[in-house]
Amino acid sequence: MLRKPFGNTVDYDKKKQMEIDWYEKGDAEKKGFVARILHWKIFYSPGRNSFNYIFPKIQMKEMLESELKYAKAGKLLIAPCGSGDDYKYVQSFSDNIYGMDLSPAAIRSCPEEMKAREGDILSSGYPENYFDVIVSPLFFHHLIKIGFEPFLDEFIRILKPGGKLVILEPSLWYPLNLVTRPLKKLFNPYGEVEDEGPFHPGHMIRKLKEAGFKNIKMQGASFSHCSFYVPLARFVNFVTRPILKIWPIDYFAWMVLFAAEKGGG
Repeated sequence: MLRKPFGNTVDYDKKKQMEIDWYEKGDAEKKGFVARILHWKIFYSPGRNSFNYIFPKIQMKEMLESELKYAKAGKLLIAPCGSGDDYKYVQSFSDNIYGMDLSPAAIRSCPEEMKAREGDILSSGYPENYFDVIVSPLFFHHLIKIGFEPFLDEFIRILKPGGKLVILEPSLWYPLNLVTRPLKKLFNPYGEVEDEGPFHPGHMIRKLKEAGFKNIKMQGASFSHCSFYVPLARFVNFVTRPILKIWPIDYFAWMVLFAAEKGGG
């Protein structure tokens, strides 16, 4: 049975609207005055930010390759799919790639090749045992105040027995959080949604187990950070790549990957 994310559905409706509004706002509206100063080129650039997400997404792709043993899946869902930026990382894994997101603005930007539609993951409308793979990048750190349980319940419902789930999220244990998290409380320099934030990777592992997932794996995805200059990011990625899968070092990565499987396959 699906567990509700809130005792009060009005609160959940507010949360959904907050996420939709974030997509509708321009970059300037997402940041206050001081945050805009912190976005001067000396501190930040969109290109630098984008570059630093490439490496963890490549690790996500490699984890999928390992989980699928380089075979193609029948149906793959990106949830949420945002504007479809993750399509290029998963397009080789299936000829039937679906996407779902709350934001109509995001859905309009998705690649035509995706079967993307607007909607709430908790009311996905997909039948049970429908997908072979679900990829959920950078979603659950938006749900800290809501709870992961109902979303994981829905993922396991719509996955086929033996189906794979891959999740990418920021870790609370990343050392630079000692600086960036207080900054967010003061200025929100990265224009994040108000209530999003990194979480303890062990929390996700526990919730995956409680939801009934099996064969749970975790590894670091990147020790770089979205604010790092590209040469520094390249150096950090090169030096730290050999230790991404080493416990407990993986807990201290900026981004962490999780893979899990629905039992019964």
